[in-house]
Order: sequence, then structure tokens, then C-alpha cells
Amino acid sequence: MIVWLLALFIMTCTGIVGFYQGALRAAFSLIGLLVAALFASPVGALCKLVLTIFGLKNPLYLAFLGPIFGFILVLTIFKLVALAVHKKVDGWYKYKANDTQRLLFERMNARVGVAVGLANGFIYVLAIGTFIYSLGYLTMQVATSDQDSWALRLVNKLADDASSTGLNKAVAPFMTKSEFYYDATDVLADIFQTPLLQNRLANYPPFLLLSEKDEFKMLSDAGFQNEWIKGMTFGTFAHHDRVVPLIESDKTYTNIVGLLGGDVKDLKTYLETGKSPKYDEERILGRWAFDFRASMNAARKRTPNMGSAQITKLRNDMGTTFRNALLIATVDNNAILKLKDGKGTQGRWRTSGSSYVLSITENGKKLDLDVSVDGRTLIFTRGNMVLVFENTRV
Repeated sequence: MIVWLLALFIMTCTGIVGFYQGALRAAFSLIGLLVAALFASPVGALCKLVLTIFGLKNPLYLAFLGPIFGFILVLTIFKLVALAVHKKVDGWYKYKANDTQRLLFERMNARVGVAVGLANGFIYVLAIGTFIYSLGYLTMQVATSDQDSWALRLVNKLADDASSTGLNKAVAPFMTKSEFYYDATDVLADIFQTPLLQNRLANYPPFLLLSEKDEFKMLSDAGFQNEWIKGMTFGTFAHHDRVVPLIESDKTYTNIVGLLGGDVKDLKTYLETGKSPKYDEERILGRWAFDFRASMNAARKRTPNMGSAQITKLRNDMGTTFRNALLIATVDNNAILKLKDGKGTQGRWRTSGSSYVLSITENGKKLDLDVSVDGRTLIFTRGNMVLVFENTRV
């Protein structure tokens, strides 16, 4: 078991270091380890800012390296203080105490140092186990094949050993209580392993307009999509020139987290089931595609005695103006009607009893259109046309 060999190596090294450094320095290190573990996250937040100044922008790397550097920084401070205190105490025994006192102190300092060093090693094992557990939670889910990088395969091996040996249970009390990381990891892994979820993701109410942004349009490249669907390693995916701008953009990350309101659990449920407990009650939310055939049928039912000339005119009007039209109703009550020619009308929607009212401005005149939503169908009347839209969610 690699994990136990690693733990044995750490304990042996810290025991030896404790013997040579002495109990005093080892005790300061022990306190430093405990304080570093407690303040790794807040200090790590400051370290993230420093790392971004030096050009590191990947949020995933920052999420792990920030706390690690914070931990090391706090521990280093305690070790420097320990060194200064040790020099003063050692100097006193060397120049002011008698030889018997000095020899007794050195013997006690070395032998107790072994015990304190082993305590330090125990904390190091727990800290490394916590790191392996956290990182392995992601890497185990995004693993694809033997083509994965050696680093990813090594982390997965360590994570698997940690699980089989019970180390995970030992470090579980020290894991972060926030569910954001675990839910976000589940979402990332689901999207990476199932590229077809892209369409469902694009229809998640807070993300309805993201696909219109240039940085997300790059993902629709046919070559990239073919590579993704055929299968690629996580390393290849994360370093692809279509993905790197998204990963390295702190603005994109902040924007997405802001749209989610910090609630990744609802997005996770939506991707897994196609239903959103948070947004499904607001039935108008979504991306709605114009249904020409259903609209014609609805118009003919509304006016059964419609003549052939009227039918032809109605067919031409709908075909000219609304063919391939798209209606997007967003969570901030905006409504965007995109027409065939690329032009569109922007308005607002609001609830009205069990239905909705769509307010738009046309030729300088404000129009309030009554909208009904029945399951996956949205219907409203505009002039002599009954417009039927179908929800594009899958």
C-alpha cells in the first residue's frame, strides 16, 4: 500500500528530525502545524492574490495551491521563531549552565524530540491525507483511461489506497464542511464525461444567455466537439485552446458563481434529472423555439372558416418573420425574441395569475401580450397570428 509506505516514511523522517532538532523546536513545529491547519484557508486567500499577480489564473490550481501556500507560510513563521528561541536556550546552557545541566538538557531535548517529532509526523500524514482526499474526489471522477497523465493516475492510486486502508475515515473530520467544492466537482465531472449535457446546461435558467458570449461560442467549434465526443483525457481537455481561455478567466469564474448565487446543488440536480427544484415553478423560464406547424394549426383552430388566401398569407407572414425564431425568458424577468434575420425584440415578462404577460415595444408602441405556458409549450397571440413555441430543454 503506497499510502502506508508514505506514512511510514513521513513518521520515520519526522522522528529523526525531532531527535536532531530537539523537543523545543519540534514543539514549536507542532503548534505551528496546528495553527497552520486552522488558518490555511484564510491565509490561502491572500496567497491566491499573490499567485494571480505572478500570472497563475487557473481557478482549479488556485483552489488547491492557495491553502497549501498558506499552510506553508504559517508553519515557516513558527519554525523561524522556534529557531530563534532554540538558539537563546542553547546558548544559555552552553555558556551559563554547568556541564551536567547542559548534558542532561541535550539528552532530554533529543529524546523527547523524537516523541514530539512523531506527533508532527502524525499531523503531516493527516494533512497529506486530507489533500489526497480532496484532490482525489475530482481526479477519480474525471479519469478516462491509461492515457491519463502520470500525475492524475498517481493521485487516483493514492486516493484509492486511502479509501481501502481507512485513511479517508481518519481525515473526514478535518475536511471542509462546505458542499460547494464537492457539488462543483460533480458538475464538472458530469459535463466532461457526458458532452451531450451541454444542451441541457445551456438551458439552465441562469445560463440562458451565456452561450451568446464569445468565449462560450468557441466551444461550438465542430472539430473540438468531435474530439470531445470521441473521448479525450482530462489533461487534453483542460489544455485545449478552446477551453484554456475559460479556465484562466477569473471574470468568467466569478460571473458563473454569481449567476448561481453560490448554489451548485440545484445545477447538479438539474444536470442529473433535467429538473430544477429552484426554477421549475417559474414555467416561462427557458429557451423556446418557434414551432411553425403547431402555430399554423393553432391559428386554423382559432379561425376554422379561414379561406385559402388567408392561410397562404398567414403561412408567408409566419415563414418570413418567425421561422426559426427563438424566445428566451431569463431569471431577471427579461425576455428576448430573436427573429430569423438576426434582429430581435427585447422586453420584460411578469406573472399574471396562472399565466404571464410579455411586455415589448414595437414601432415605439408598448404592447402587452398575454402568454400561456402549458408544459413544454408557450403560446401568445400577436396580431392575427397565434405563435406557439416549444421548450428546447432536453
